Amino acid sequence: MHMSIQRTFSFSEASALLPTLRTMLKAANQELVLQTDMLASAYAYYENCEKEMNDIKPTQSSPVSAESQSKNNFAQLRQCRLNFQAAIESLSQAKQDYIKTLNFWFDEISDTGVILRDIKSGLLDFPASMDGFDYYLCWCLDDKEISHWHMVNDGFSGRKPLAALDDYL
Repeated sequence: MHMSIQRTFSFSEASALLPTLRTMLKAANQELVLQTDMLASAYAYYENCEKEMNDIKPTQSSPVSAESQSKNNFAQLRQCRLNFQAAIESLSQAKQDYIKTLNFWFDEISDTGVILRDIKSGLLDFPASMDGFDYYLCWCLDDKEISHWHMVNDGFSGRKPLAALDDYL
């Protein structure tokens, strides 16, 4: 089975790229943590505004004060709706910013020729081929160096030590 990947890596080429990829993945994760915090904050604001709007209830009062109370409720409801609209816009922007950051780093990392499997753990596959045998050199952000590989149809669970690669070539 041949991979339809444009670039393949030798072990030394993949290893030489690790410092760059490590830097990229750390920067990506730092930015995504900030974006996640912004998203959580925007969502909390949204939920708070929604609750405030739902908590506004017309009050029963004497007919003399009903008109005054009604105006007060409408003003309060109007302000809550404005806040709720601002919260929706803030949440929408936070989601867009997160997706934009994620897409940026996905493209930046993928442009090196590696296959990004998981940005948080830094799980990467380097397409490789030797004597017609296609496989992936496998690396994670926590790994000191490339020490594992797996067949094209196996995933992370199929990782084997590099020493076992000789048995397949």
